[in-house]
Amino acid sequence: MAKVSNSVCICLWFSFLVLGSCFNFRDQPQQNECQLEQLEALEPDNVIKSEGGRVETWNPNHRQFRCAGVALTRCVLEQHALKMPSYSNSPQLIYIQRGRGMFGIVIPGCANTYEEAQLSLSGRSWSSRDRHQKIRLFEQGDLIAVPAGLTIWMYNNHNEPVEAVSLLDTSNYMNQLDRTPMKFYLAGSHQQEFLRYQQQQQEGEEQLHGGRREGPQQEQKGRNVVSAFDRALMAQALNTDEETVGEMQRQNVRSEGGIMRVSGGGLHIFHPPPRKQRPRPRQGEQEEEELEGDEEQQEQEEQQERGQEGREEESGNENGLEETLCSIRLHQNIGPSASPDIHHPQAGSLKTVTSYDLRVLKLLKLSAEFGSIRKDALYVPHYNLNAHSIVYALEGSAEVQVVDASGKLVYSQELRQGQVLTVPQNYAVAIRSRSKQFSFVAFKTHDVAMMSTLAEQIRSWPEEVVARVYRLRREQVRQLKNRTPLHYLVPPQQSPRAVP
Repeated sequence: MAKVSNSVCICLWFSFLVLGSCFNFRDQPQQNECQLEQLEALEPDNVIKSEGGRVETWNPNHRQFRCAGVALTRCVLEQHALKMPSYSNSPQLIYIQRGRGMFGIVIPGCANTYEEAQLSLSGRSWSSRDRHQKIRLFEQGDLIAVPAGLTIWMYNNHNEPVEAVSLLDTSNYMNQLDRTPMKFYLAGSHQQEFLRYQQQQQEGEEQLHGGRREGPQQEQKGRNVVSAFDRALMAQALNTDEETVGEMQRQNVRSEGGIMRVSGGGLHIFHPPPRKQRPRPRQGEQEEEELEGDEEQQEQEEQQERGQEGREEESGNENGLEETLCSIRLHQNIGPSASPDIHHPQAGSLKTVTSYDLRVLKLLKLSAEFGSIRKDALYVPHYNLNAHSIVYALEGSAEVQVVDASGKLVYSQELRQGQVLTVPQNYAVAIRSRSKQFSFVAFKTHDVAMMSTLAEQIRSWPEEVVARVYRLRREQVRQLKNRTPLHYLVPPQQSPRAVP
């Protein structure tokens, strides 16, 4: 019976992957939601504190988030803090801004392949003490992909805090509820992160229509999914006694918040050794030849890691399908230690991850970009052909300009650390760093987000077209088209060449 159940789960997962590779279903925004006359740099406006950290949220009802169909949170895990297991109605991307730790994502139908063994009292045989699904390690710069409905937990097993920013794609085809993101916790006494915004929206609609709220308002604090079920029912489902279930439910309610602090020296979980730590390059000291060597080394390490992940999941009689789905890679590093896709030694670097790099992104229909720009360097005016871009400032500050379809400057201000700016599809954006180093992560609402620069477009036209539309002299056009282009990143004080 268990094999039949596992086969059904595996087949469902396979169906999701196949369908996800063929279509890119996203709910279209309601009428005029993306007609944004002015953009804003937004900061979180709600903080939910727990005994082991805090969760900060942005208002998902803001028009910029409604246009993109996303929501955003930022989580801080203190030392020995455990983020309670939970699942969501929307797929999410998590970027690790700071710190290291471990996480687990439960994939239905996959075997518990991590076995913790102990020697018997006679010293002659081994017995299994614990079995669980795969444990993955994360570090600064990692991007973690979490499909909708899959349970994830995270744990900080190091001395420094973990900071992570998460994007939830509420417009994704996998979300069959409304656009309000929901977290379903399996342990702890928590607060629904986005419940207050849902209530505010309901109250605003009632005031607009002259309605009146009837009955008691829904409380923000609540129990988890496990503690709400009848004790006898849960005992039957878990094949245990009611006393055990009662203790589980009582302990769940006692835990304060969605992040608990683990006492007694923290968690002791069997997991593989951490990845070899590569020293982070200091600002201004990256050399091109070093990056080329790092790129080759990283490719070799990633190939070895992918091969090892496939081997780790082999167990019993399998047909090969389980190995593909149950060992699917769910995270990849795109941070400052990763080999960039675009690099200029005086300007900075860019690194992208799409479904070509991380296969699971084809299911999520999301991708991401990491950028690091040096002082006064410019990320040239560009636009995303097929995706919205949600830009979160990780470090420093930058001057950002965004232009809409009517040629209006809808944003021309500073973007500072901790702020987020939504750049709608096809809106042109330029970024100039104003601090020693400005770094950002941009979440994209397509698994293969495509980008084009304005310079690339203009230089691809015939000379006659450029001359006519801009009313330039022929020598000006040739100078514009024949000058060696800096396609993406321009260093500070880039002096133009003289006209030959």
